Amino acid sequence: MCGIAGIFDSSLPEDRLRQALAAMEQAMVHRGPDEGSIRLIPEVKGGLVARRLSLVDLEHGSQPIPNEDETVWAMLNGEIYNHVELRRELIDQGHRFRTNCDTEVPSHLYEQHGEGFLPHLHGMFGLAVLDVGARRLLLGRDGPGMKPLYYAGTANGFLFASEAKALLASGLVKAEPDVDALDVFLAKGFVPPPMTAFAGISKLAAGERLVIDRTGERRAFFSRYVYENDPEMPTTDEGVVDEFGRRLEASVQSHLRADVDVGALLSGGWDSSLTSLYASRVLGSKLKTFSIIFPEDPDKDESRFSRLMAKRIGSDHHEIEYRRADFAELAPRIARALDEPQGSATAAPAERIFYLASRHVKTVLGGEGADELFGGYTWYRNQLPYLTRAIAPRLLLKLAARVTPEGRFRRGFRQASADTLAAVDAEWMRSFTIEHKQRLLKREFWSANPPDLAPTVLPTDIVESCRDSVDRRLGEDVHGRLPSAILQQIDRLSMMHSLEVRSPFLDRGVADFARKLPSRFKIRDGREKFVVRKLAERLLPPEIAGRRKQGLAYPQNAFSTPPTDRYARELLLESPSSPFDREALEREMPQLFQHDLGAGLKLYRLIMLQAWWNEYLG
Repeated sequence: MCGIAGIFDSSLPEDRLRQALAAMEQAMVHRGPDEGSIRLIPEVKGGLVARRLSLVDLEHGSQPIPNEDETVWAMLNGEIYNHVELRRELIDQGHRFRTNCDTEVPSHLYEQHGEGFLPHLHGMFGLAVLDVGARRLLLGRDGPGMKPLYYAGTANGFLFASEAKALLASGLVKAEPDVDALDVFLAKGFVPPPMTAFAGISKLAAGERLVIDRTGERRAFFSRYVYENDPEMPTTDEGVVDEFGRRLEASVQSHLRADVDVGALLSGGWDSSLTSLYASRVLGSKLKTFSIIFPEDPDKDESRFSRLMAKRIGSDHHEIEYRRADFAELAPRIARALDEPQGSATAAPAERIFYLASRHVKTVLGGEGADELFGGYTWYRNQLPYLTRAIAPRLLLKLAARVTPEGRFRRGFRQASADTLAAVDAEWMRSFTIEHKQRLLKREFWSANPPDLAPTVLPTDIVESCRDSVDRRLGEDVHGRLPSAILQQIDRLSMMHSLEVRSPFLDRGVADFARKLPSRFKIRDGREKFVVRKLAERLLPPEIAGRRKQGLAYPQNAFSTPPTDRYARELLLESPSSPFDREALEREMPQLFQHDLGAGLKLYRLIMLQAWWNEYLG
C-alpha cells in the first residue's frame, strides 16, 4: 500500500518541478511511512513520486519500478493478489524481473499487452505506468473502486495523485469548491466521479483507465460490473452455498499474501466472522482481530458477538471504545483525511478501529462489499414506491411531491413520481431536495444548473443488464455509494494511520460469482443475504448465524444529543467561513435536531460539509 503521484508534460523549470514533486510526496507520508522517493524523468518533462508502506518484498520494493531497460516505469497503490502467477507467465514470455514485488508486474504486463493489460490484474489498485519512449502516461483504478486516483490538467502540466491533498500541496492547483459537486453531495452524501469537491480536480471512476500521449486523452472502462446469466452456475441452494464458500475461502487465502502479519476486523456479524474464520484456518493463533465497543449505546454494541467469535477461532483479540464525546475531536481530522465531504455517519467509529489495528499490524481483512453484492440492506426489499407508481397517476404523484412538506411522505412521493425505475432507485439515498439546498446555501454556492441526482443514476448499459429490480438496486450501490463513499472512506481513514484494509468480498472471483447469481439467492422470504446467511449457518456459532444484519451501526440521534449537539451547533453557526446562509440554517435547527433517521442524516451531512470547508477552504 502506498501513495503515488506525478507530473507529466510540464512547462516548469527543473528546480520548480522538483519542489512541486517534493511537496506532493510529503503530503502523502501517512500513506507510506516506510520510505519515499522522487524521480525526475526529463524525457517526459515530469517526474514520479511515491510513499511506501512495505508489505511485500520489504527489501527491494522501492517505487517507481522500471522494466529491464528503464523505458517503462510503474507505480502502484494497492495490492495485486495474482502477481505471483502473472510473474511466472511473464518470465516464460521472456521478461526479466529484479524484485519479488507486485509493483513490478504492471510494467512488464504493459510491455506484453499494451494499454489493455489492466484486466489481467486481480486486486485493488490505483496505478500509473509511464512509457518514456512513447511519451505516454496510463492511469488505472481497480474495478470495485477500492483505491483512489485524482488528477488535474494545469497550465504547468498534468498532475495525478492518490489523494487530492497531494495535488493541492504541489502549489499548481488551487483549493476552490465545485458548486455542482457540493450540490450532489448534499443530495446523496457523496461526490461521484469524475467530479470532486474541488474545482479543477477530477478522479477516475472505478474500473476506468485514462491514457495521455501525443494524440491527446483517451479514457475507457476496462472493468464494468455488468449482470449476466451463467449456465454453469449451480442452481440448487446447496450447490450455490458450496461454490460461494469455496470462492470466499480462496479469496481470503490470496488476501493473506504478505511479508508482514495480516489481521482482521471482527464485528461479530456474518461478513467479518466468515473472513476471520477462513483467515484463522491459515494463520491459527497468529491471527489478530480487532473490534469496537459502544459502551454508551448497548443496543448498537456487538462486543458479545465479536468476543464469542474471537474465542471460537482462538485469535489474539483487541478492542477499543468509542464514546460520543470523541466526535468533536475526531471530526476535523476525519474531514482532513477524507479529502472530500462524506455522508457516512460511521466515519468516527471506523477511524477508531483503524487506529487500534494500526498499533498492531500493517494490514487487515475487512468485510466491505458483502452487503452491496449480496443484498444486505433493507431498501433492496422495500416495494412500496414501486407499487405506488404502478397504480397512481404520475402527474398526481409529482404534484404531491411538490406540495407535501419535507419529510418521509414527500420523499415517498418523490420516489414514486420519478421518471424511470433507475431514478426511483437513486432517490432512496437522497437527503436534500434542490429547494432545500437553495434555502440553506448562500446564493453564490447555488449550482447554476443543478445536476441533482443525474450523475448518480445507474448507467444505461448496467440498467439494461439487470435481470430484475433487485439487480438494479444492488447496481445503484455497487456503482455509486460503494466506491464513492464507503470504499473512499475506508481508504482514507485507514491510510490516515498507515493501515491497509483488504476486502476479500470484492475479490474478482467473489464479485463475478455475485453478479452472475440470481436474486433469489440474495433476497428470499423477506430476508437479506440468503447465500451469506446459509454459509454462516454452516460455519459460525448459532448465536452469530441467527443474527439479522446490523453493520457498523451508530445511533441516529448521536449528533443531536449531548455532548455532540453543542459541537454541531457551534461548528455550523460559528465557523469563520461557511457556504451556508447562517440565518436560514439557524431557522432550520429545530428540524435538524429531531431524533429521527432522516433528520440525523441531514444534520451529519451538513456537519461534514462544514468540517471539510474549515479544513480546506476556511
